[in-house]
Amino acid sequence: MLIRVAVITPEDFAPRITAHAEHFNDIKFTTYIYRNPMECETLVEQIQDCDVLLFAGPLPYYYGTRRSTRKQQLPSVYIPSDEYTLTLNLGHILLNREEGLRFLSVDTPKQRYLEQAVAEWQLDSSGWHVKDYSQIVDGEGTPFDPEDMIRFHRENFECGRSNLILTSVDYVYERLRLLDIPCINMIVPEKSIRETVARAAHFGQLMISENAQIAVGLAAINQLEEGGGTQPNAGIMLQQMLLDLGKETDASIQQLGLDQFIIYGTRGSIEQMTRNFTQMPAMGNMEDLFGVSISMGFGFGMTAKEAEAHARIGLFHARKQERNSSAFLVTHEKEVIGPLSANSKTFHLKSENRDLLHVAEQTGMSVATISKLSAFIKLRRENSFTATDLAEYLQLSRRSAERVLKKMVNHQFIVPVGEEQPYRQGRPRAVYRINF
Repeated sequence: MLIRVAVITPEDFAPRITAHAEHFNDIKFTTYIYRNPMECETLVEQIQDCDVLLFAGPLPYYYGTRRSTRKQQLPSVYIPSDEYTLTLNLGHILLNREEGLRFLSVDTPKQRYLEQAVAEWQLDSSGWHVKDYSQIVDGEGTPFDPEDMIRFHRENFECGRSNLILTSVDYVYERLRLLDIPCINMIVPEKSIRETVARAAHFGQLMISENAQIAVGLAAINQLEEGGGTQPNAGIMLQQMLLDLGKETDASIQQLGLDQFIIYGTRGSIEQMTRNFTQMPAMGNMEDLFGVSISMGFGFGMTAKEAEAHARIGLFHARKQERNSSAFLVTHEKEVIGPLSANSKTFHLKSENRDLLHVAEQTGMSVATISKLSAFIKLRRENSFTATDLAEYLQLSRRSAERVLKKMVNHQFIVPVGEEQPYRQGRPRAVYRINF
């Protein structure tokens, strides 16, 4: 099956990447050109019909994925600018440039890479001036500003601190050339390009294989009003809505009873139906029209039986969302995602984490519940919370959340650490902290 790779690159670098297509029978490149790497933020959103994103370097990758939903939808790779790249470039300057390496102005995504290359060559770098933009690698540190970087190199040259510029940014190189400043655009090793293309092909194969996983969905009607039987009109309308979804996503719909339906498809079709697991399939205003809500469970698996079992688990969790239409999804790895929305939560039905297994064994609670507690804390900036905070996250009543807390406190896996006075009048709320 053909793997479609979108290559995000400067124009003159594109042929070096696409030349590798001849080494892969099942890969097709489409190039998307940028001049300034900051343009990648909007460029990526224009890409269509793609399995993998391949960026010409860490900088376009950073801008192309930092806010884009494509980061969640598609695997992304980039050609590194690492110790190997810097070692090659220092050798090139030493052998081919009369300016030599004594007074160098360098920019790099991580200064440690340069320090390691210097150590390999046993060089004296005391006369060098280095600017890193570590934020794109570490998520913190020095941010990237192309104009500031150009100014940095220009001042070093004009003040005599440097006689040669080594830059890792095409845009900076082009601007410095226009100013007649001696500079080198960092040479990218062929080995790095080849390995990145191979990684893109591998991720593409995994993506296609994953999308072909068997998927099963279960949809059921829940009565909102007390008394009264199942409403035939609600079942007919739900069936029509599901049939329309099936046509759009190439899924098959069958009716199991008056108020329950089963959907057969692939992981790819369910991703499309749920907009990459971020929303429940549109079911119209069933609550207002018929006084019913819709619960849906989706499951993935290597066999139809496994996928259906996972779908039933998803439906079970969806039905616990009382009086609200909702959908949950259970993956092949028994990861539960839901309720499907832009702010879906994720927890695991199974775990190999020994700490979580120990807590579950000691408290008699399920691994899924302990996994939810762990995920709850990871989402918060600080490890402190109230019963109300926990109830809102777990979508439980305050009393149910307090029962969970009581079990955990009894075994000292959660400890009380203080009190919080509510905004309005009322009793102070206990503040807790997880202790595992």
